[in-house]
Amino acid sequence: MSDYQCIDVEQLDSITKVRIVDSKILDQGLVKQLAEELQTLLSELTEPKLLFDLAAVNFLSSAALNNLVILNKKVQKQNGKIVLTGVQPQIYEIFNITGLNRWFKVTETMDEAIAEMESAD
Repeated sequence: MSDYQCIDVEQLDSITKVRIVDSKILDQGLVKQLAEELQTLLSELTEPKLLFDLAAVNFLSSAALNNLVILNKKVQKQNGKIVLTGVQPQIYEIFNITGLNRWFKVTETMDEAIAEMESAD
């Protein structure tokens, strides 16, 4: 796995757990860096199962959300799956308002997220 600054990556059998390090993904430079790191990670996986731990994230810019949507489309093309967990209430509200909750599976706990991923096998 590559060396990342914006994300921590941990392999859990066939699941790749991705923890976003920064609490605020607002700055355009940070959004770009995050997008590049996620693209690099995706290029290293054949059938990606990405479990995003967003517990540390309090703010996501619309550009960061857009990058998640783009990443989700790429993951689906590779027969993969993305599950989000630890989503803060203010971010989940944005997901509801924008309809992103229909594009992403969101779980409350890490165990639920892992179970959701394993059910995709």
